[in-house]
Amino acid sequence: MDEKTPPRHDTLMSTFVVVSIVAVGIVVAGVTSPPEEPELTVQPVTPVETTATPVMPDVDLVTPDVEYPTTIPGCNTVDPPVDARYFSVVSGGESSYDNPAAPWFSGPKAHLMSKALLSALPADLSMGQSRLPYFEPIPVYENVPEEEQFDTTSALLDVVQGDRSGYIGVGVSRRTEGIPPCVAGALDKRESLSDGTVVDTRDTWQEVDGARTSMRSASVYRTDGSWIHAYASAPGTEDALPISIDSLVRIATDPAFVTSTPAPPGTPGNISECTSYPGTDGVATDFTAHVVDSLNAALARADAGALAPVPPLGALHSSPYGDGVCQVVNSAAGRLTVTVGSPVRPELLQEEPQVLSPIPIETGTVVSITTASGLGITLATENPWDTAELERIARTPELISQ
Repeated sequence: MDEKTPPRHDTLMSTFVVVSIVAVGIVVAGVTSPPEEPELTVQPVTPVETTATPVMPDVDLVTPDVEYPTTIPGCNTVDPPVDARYFSVVSGGESSYDNPAAPWFSGPKAHLMSKALLSALPADLSMGQSRLPYFEPIPVYENVPEEEQFDTTSALLDVVQGDRSGYIGVGVSRRTEGIPPCVAGALDKRESLSDGTVVDTRDTWQEVDGARTSMRSASVYRTDGSWIHAYASAPGTEDALPISIDSLVRIATDPAFVTSTPAPPGTPGNISECTSYPGTDGVATDFTAHVVDSLNAALARADAGALAPVPPLGALHSSPYGDGVCQVVNSAAGRLTVTVGSPVRPELLQEEPQVLSPIPIETGTVVSITTASGLGITLATENPWDTAELERIARTPELISQ
């Protein structure tokens, strides 16, 4: 792994990865230890083979007993259960929205999927840690054959519903294996829709050293090869889960996640994961979906002049390394990063960015202004650029009035 690459902020699998092979389908679960949630959580993703040395968990892992032979509603036949195995997955290189392993994916597609996910969530859910979900770039794995490249993007949410809290995630990939067989213990029900889409649902639990985590999921397999997995986890019994199976099915069947439908030309997006400019964290503003939509609409109307950003501006999202929102695109001045957060202290603009940020920022020109409400709008280019042009973007009337 690149020594400059920081730990992935969204990795609920911070200790090791537990993989349950379900015929040609694989469900991935991670034992985690975030400060707020030390219990077991689950992050199903598309499988990737690896030659890494197996990492066996030093925990007491208990899962429900699986009966076999058995029947499953919607399944003509049911295959026997498959034992779990363990392996670690380590990424190398930069994650990208233009990963050749996933030609269906792009920064604009991620932006549209992220907006669709927010719209599909139940109205009574609120975001934990004030971070909005956003589909992430796909990591490039070194020394892995093309056919075994990891090609799934995911968006993770820390959510609260009344007195219940937990995690919700959505993973999207494009596969050629077809619909996996029904496997005992891997699903509770299969439903075939009129357009050929197949939906599998499941409620289950796991215990790690006696601490129970409940999980539920909806897995959707579309005829174009789209595989969408929406899932939830929470410590405690099934009643602790913050979202219903029906809601997960509604999310997973949203047409925005169809991988064969590209984003329309002119859709804003990112080229990679971005970080807030050094010194723009600690902002008190609550970046709700409404606030971010307003900022994006204003940024999309900005006069970018000769900078010619690609993808277009207007895809700010929560930063993994700060409390603001940011977007990074290509431009005539190289990489252009736009951050909205706390105002940058003047002295920080003279410091070496590599010292101040977990992700190195090669900065040619930086402009940072403060809005009437106290927000800082910062534009940083990779190569030197006209300061007046950057300031014109930052002072877009609808943006400066936020």
